[in-house]
Amino acid sequence: MATFDAGALPGFATSIFFDANPTGRLFMMRPATCLHIIAGTILAATLLPSSGTAQTYLVRKVGSTSPKGYDDVHISKAAIAGQQVRIWWATLLNPDCTAAGTMTTQILDQPRHGQVRISDDLFYPNFVQPNPRASCDRQKSPGKQAFYTADAGFHGHDKLVINNATSEGRIRRIIVDIDVR
Repeated sequence: MATFDAGALPGFATSIFFDANPTGRLFMMRPATCLHIIAGTILAATLLPSSGTAQTYLVRKVGSTSPKGYDDVHISKAAIAGQQVRIWWATLLNPDCTAAGTMTTQILDQPRHGQVRISDDLFYPNFVQPNPRASCDRQKSPGKQAFYTADAGFHGHDKLVINNATSEGRIRRIIVDIDVR
């Protein structure tokens, strides 16, 4: 088992161990405030919070700069014809739930069998522990949401593409595949 010293850690653990067995498991102990993506290929990471309950995550390295200039995010959703469903959301929050910047969102490719609407309304985000912003789920926060409504009577596959750019210089192209039932 290899051990990395605290100086080599990416900031989300105080100690990190790599199990050299064929599964290549990565163990992180005592996570700090957030999970960062670290160098490597695909890693299975187990976080052991102070409560002693293990949480397992699959962490995939994402390059710091995409050769395309943006990151592609693929989302699959299901919808019922004629009913609105939230298909995507984003917010830029500090751990104390104050706004951490701004973002611009636009529809690049409209769906062929429905309508999409971008909203700037306040909403309850859905952060997952151990993200320190999970406490922000208790209050409405500023951000962007995308809602999709399939045409009445339509059943099948629909697709749309949204572009989201933040004041931090991160650009994402969100590709949403929707199975309408």
